[in-house]
Amino acid sequence: MKIKNKKILLFLLFFLIFSDQLVKYFIRLRGGFYVCNPNLAWGASLPPYLFLILWIGIIVGLLYFFQTSKNKWAFILIFSGAFSNLLDRLIHGCVIDFIDLGFFFTSLKGWPIFNLADSLIVLGLIIIILKKNKNVS
Repeated sequence: MKIKNKKILLFLLFFLIFSDQLVKYFIRLRGGFYVCNPNLAWGASLPPYLFLILWIGIIVGLLYFFQTSKNKWAFILIFSGAFSNLLDRLIHGCVIDFIDLGFFFTSLKGWPIFNLADSLIVLGLIIIILKKNKNVS
């Protein structure tokens, strides 16, 4: 990969992490709606040692796939979202979630509350899946 591309990817990584953290900060500061989620996705919980093992595995896996993948942009989205949520856990002891679609759409009541970082992870995964399926066809 060219050095210019590495700089762009590194900038994007830090920009996305900073953006997510900034939005969460202002929501907490202004008294906006948010929840402090101590669990994993959809409320799943793990003992602390398994949680640590899971995060180490995720980070190692993301770094490996980032090095071997041609689609670096998708992994930047996933890694920035994962890292920003990890920062939340280290700073607040939980992940700050503030997007509640059930608030706007009554048919989505019970839908998990999420954040920008979660959206980045999902978007990155969608890109990888779509690119993978495109290559298979």
